[in-house]
Amino acid sequence: MPLQAYLDIYREMQIDMPAMGAWAADPDSLPYALRRSRALGERISDHQMRSPRRAFYALCTHIDHQLRAVIGTLREHGLLDNTIILFTADHGDMLGKHGLWKKQVHYEESARVPMILLGAEGDGRVEDDRADDRLVGLQDVMPTLLELAGVDIPSSVKGQAMVSASPREHLFCEHADGELASRMIHDGRYKLIYYPTGNRVPLFDMEDDPEELADLAGMDEHRPERERLEALLVSDLYGSDLQFVNDGKLAGVPDQVYEAGPNRGLTTQRGAHWPPPPLAGE
Repeated sequence: MPLQAYLDIYREMQIDMPAMGAWAADPDSLPYALRRSRALGERISDHQMRSPRRAFYALCTHIDHQLRAVIGTLREHGLLDNTIILFTADHGDMLGKHGLWKKQVHYEESARVPMILLGAEGDGRVEDDRADDRLVGLQDVMPTLLELAGVDIPSSVKGQAMVSASPREHLFCEHADGELASRMIHDGRYKLIYYPTGNRVPLFDMEDDPEELADLAGMDEHRPERERLEALLVSDLYGSDLQFVNDGKLAGVPDQVYEAGPNRGLTTQRGAHWPPPPLAGE
């Protein structure tokens, strides 16, 4: 919920509408794991769609101003030159892109988050005004900060320091189990998303198509990229995910038909509370 003062900044601005990929135009053709999010968006008017996008921009501006206050306070107290700052986030929000809402998907608006790093003065490992397009995950935050602070990185840490280790060749991501499971493999240019339910594998060229508007998975000319990324994905699967593999190939599990039910809990109307309160008598 943005402060009213920041919402007012965007009140008179024309708010853009989210793009829709060709692969997402038909809701019934979407993977099962996406149908619930898409069903929510089908009830939203254009006016209602612009409102949360306006609020999102207002919140971004508010955060920018708060960062300025933090950095200014460090400067005024003589601490800035000896301070390491890393700004990031846990996830984004689809905000209607491809007709999808909220998070928990591997498309850019949900999965790609800010990663801004400022080192101590004179630390050449963090260059000024430089953008680095290496593949980074939140597991890299801890080892990066430890490395910059001169603290040994425990051997149990699975991430890698962004300032010393060579860029990784691919990044594996996962969300949920069961019927809503999804997995992703990214090699820096191509991204393959895997939906085990129905065995769906959309493929995107993030260099030529950063908006993820065209699914390349069914195109013969992109078969080598698809097969290479599928093999990488199979090599990263573990535990119960191995049920999705047969003879070294992705096989998935049978598809399901999504049927929307009544929203008895008024989801999204008051916010989620976790863990849920105990039931009476517990």
